[in-house]
Amino acid sequence: MNKFLYLIIVICFLDLFVQLPIITPFALSLGADEYTAGIIVAIYSLFNMVGNVFGGFFSDKFGRKNMLLLGMGLQVVILLTYTVVPSVGLLMLIRVVHGFSSGLLTPAAFSLVADISKKKAIGRSMALTGVSIGTAAVLGPALGGIISSQAGYEMVYLVMSGIFVFGILLILVTVKESTTEQSRKIHYATNYGQIITRPSLIVAYISAFTLMVSNGSLAFGLPLKVAAVGLSDQSTGAMLSVFGIVAILVFATPANRIYSKYSPVALVASGIFIVAMAMIFLHFVPTVFLIYMAMVIYGIGFSFIFPSMNKIIGQNTEMHERGKANGIFYSFFSLGSVAGSYLSGIFATYFETPFLFIGLILIILLGGIYTVHKKSGFRESF
Repeated sequence: MNKFLYLIIVICFLDLFVQLPIITPFALSLGADEYTAGIIVAIYSLFNMVGNVFGGFFSDKFGRKNMLLLGMGLQVVILLTYTVVPSVGLLMLIRVVHGFSSGLLTPAAFSLVADISKKKAIGRSMALTGVSIGTAAVLGPALGGIISSQAGYEMVYLVMSGIFVFGILLILVTVKESTTEQSRKIHYATNYGQIITRPSLIVAYISAFTLMVSNGSLAFGLPLKVAAVGLSDQSTGAMLSVFGIVAILVFATPANRIYSKYSPVALVASGIFIVAMAMIFLHFVPTVFLIYMAMVIYGIGFSFIFPSMNKIIGQNTEMHERGKANGIFYSFFSLGSVAGSYLSGIFATYFETPFLFIGLILIILLGGIYTVHKKSGFRESF
């Protein structure tokens, strides 16, 4: 397995996380009101979904390496445009293109990992991609906050463009194309209709949507819970870090043998149940210590789900169609995050915190996964 590929994945996701603490104040500094700033934040995710679909298709047609190079090249250009953006309207346009170009990278990167992993080791390979994403999630916000406070928002994007130039060089030197000439010629043999409706893949799509519904709910509702127990906003970041650290510990230690030992569907189902229990628990807990415990439980559930649903995609696709499947899969990620935030807003309006009802929705979605799994003829047990 190419260890540099994990560094490339860190770079791909660093772009997302480095913007979290700065994009809203950046939009406000250009004269946007809070409503418009919210649209500027959300529109990135919307067009990221579109980029996922296109990136998956073209990685099957032209190869994973070529798509990574194209995506990173576009990222360099679009990141540089942030440094000279003069108006709110142009910033919104930049966010549209940025979301799309970022979306091109993910299906190509994860398809490449699946292509070159041995079948028995694909779960552990996906666990290590989780370490990469976790690393980006820890480093990105800190990097964005520190650079912007010292040198301004524009410098953040200038530094990120330089990091992507390094990523392009890394791909050129270390990555070999994983698809074959034959697989690229027959990429059209499987169309999107077949990919979307394949029952074994629907299990992964619903799992991705379910996980990100919970994640979107955390992003929206945890600050409300923190305020309710009398803590400052800074505590929210620390609590979110706890679940990420727990997940990384499972991904990167010998505990990751579970991904080879147990059925990915069983791990996904167990993980979603654990996450649902964590959300329900979080709704009722009255103390800071118990909130941290809920985050530990959530991290355990997250660690079961993420590599396992990626493994389902890898096991149930052939090389010529894997990019398209990953493109759809990661579109469900973005969709779930938006749905989680939206539903949480509705529930919080009437019940102060949304977690009880989000937990119940996760249980319902778990029932949907069970139903689809039984119809899929998946050889491994639930």
